[in-house]
Amino acid sequence: MGGHKMTTPQDVTSVAMALLEHQSPPSEARRLLARGDNVILFGPPGTGKSHAAQVVAGEWEAEHGADSVINVTFHPAYSYEDFIEGFRPDLKNPGQFILTPGVLLQAANHARKTPTLLVIDEINRADVAKVFGEMITYIERDKREVNFRTAQQPTVAQAIPEGLHILGTMNTADKSVSLLDVALRRRFRFIDCPPDATAFATADGWAEQVAGIYLADLLTGINGRLGGVGIARDRLVGQALLAVPADGTEEDLLDRIQYDVYPLIDEYLFGDAERMQTVLPGIVDSNGALVVADLTVDVLRGWVPETVEEKGPGDDLTDENEEAQPTGAEAKTSLA
Repeated sequence: MGGHKMTTPQDVTSVAMALLEHQSPPSEARRLLARGDNVILFGPPGTGKSHAAQVVAGEWEAEHGADSVINVTFHPAYSYEDFIEGFRPDLKNPGQFILTPGVLLQAANHARKTPTLLVIDEINRADVAKVFGEMITYIERDKREVNFRTAQQPTVAQAIPEGLHILGTMNTADKSVSLLDVALRRRFRFIDCPPDATAFATADGWAEQVAGIYLADLLTGINGRLGGVGIARDRLVGQALLAVPADGTEEDLLDRIQYDVYPLIDEYLFGDAERMQTVLPGIVDSNGALVVADLTVDVLRGWVPETVEEKGPGDDLTDENEEAQPTGAEAKTSLA
């Protein structure tokens, strides 16, 4: 055969998994950060944004040292004075105030000694235009090492070093990307983190199914019905909200629906009873309230999209212009 090697299913699986890993949010974030871009991981609740950021941070620390990552979480009260610089009480001289660098300038100073990763969780919960101030210009890749002066220190030249890298996370249920300040959007690369139904079969310590219910199918069904009642893709349910330990029980799954999924959908739909009954059939009353007594595994089985029955060897598996799609129950073997 002239030394020709036949491609095996295992080869195809290895290539496919390597491609998926290359395209994963942590991998893409690492690639963009390495070339000097600022990065934001964005998506609905529970899609693994913070986890992906911490994966990147852990690898960064392993390469550059334990003090090379600085973490901060934005919130509505977060200000320019917290992030850039502001006057703070002098602990040594009560009654006096001294100009104190904020998190960004502290990180910039540290980055002059070693490559530093600044991780900003929930970046869109603050008024980012006010928090960043003039720094929105100088964090840009081609503006690094360009001198600037702040209002508080008009005679002192400062610069953001090339060694400072910024990685943010953004929950699109709080505010969509389109509502962010345009100047901020231009200075970050945005990595989409949509719900990932394959995570139940691949994540360590997660159950793939509970009581015969494949969680990938359950998630797909819920998000499909959300789309059906007009909810946009930035307000779906992430896989982490249905995550159950590998040795989890039916009770664990029911708790996920009661305490994680139902409250989020109630918020998305503003308590609209009719739409909530469509998205969560069988467990919501005419007022939109959860009926805990009706929340059973049997009801959840009814939420799973119907799958095509297996056909015999002689039957047509697809229509002429239609490909068969693997269900959640078959997804773990679909690459083989």
